[in-house]
Amino acid sequence: MNIDTLKGLVTRRSGLARSNRFEILVVPPRQAFGDVQEIRDLNILCDATSLPGRQMQTFETNYTRQQVKVVQSFINEDVSFTFNLTNDMFIKKMFDKWTDMIIDRRTFKKNYDSVYKRDVAIYQNNIQNERVYGVKLINAFPISVQAVELNSSEGEVQKLTVEFTYEDFEELTIQKNFFNRD
Repeated sequence: MNIDTLKGLVTRRSGLARSNRFEILVVPPRQAFGDVQEIRDLNILCDATSLPGRQMQTFETNYTRQQVKVVQSFINEDVSFTFNLTNDMFIKKMFDKWTDMIIDRRTFKKNYDSVYKRDVAIYQNNIQNERVYGVKLINAFPISVQAVELNSSEGEVQKLTVEFTYEDFEELTIQKNFFNRD
């Protein structure tokens, strides 16, 4: 392989994907956020996330001469979101309210799934910030809101990492129409 072959391949495939070109759409339960602007702000303040992975569960069985792995089921990997925090800590407060809706901290009662589970979308964008790939996490909810690091370093932005689990994920159809962003 030579450099021209590589350049041709990358050009034919619309360039290389950039890890800093992404969008998220997380809509918490209504009781967990103040106004619709906060949902947009979540996307803007999301510093990092990942597209979900899937791991095959296997077991070994004996054939005539060798052991062979056979697929039994699959496991969906949890997805983490890391957010830059603002001084009003609205993201921290939002996820604290959301997790409180799962299991009430005062009564220790678990709520119904329909109260706290929500679909979450993650999009990979191209260099023009157009969506080129997307996945929907079906019935997602936060299972871990990490501690917020405090230290005496100057100028560091505080971050909050939230880990989500979900029932399944599916690829979203990306419309190529300029006027339709979803």
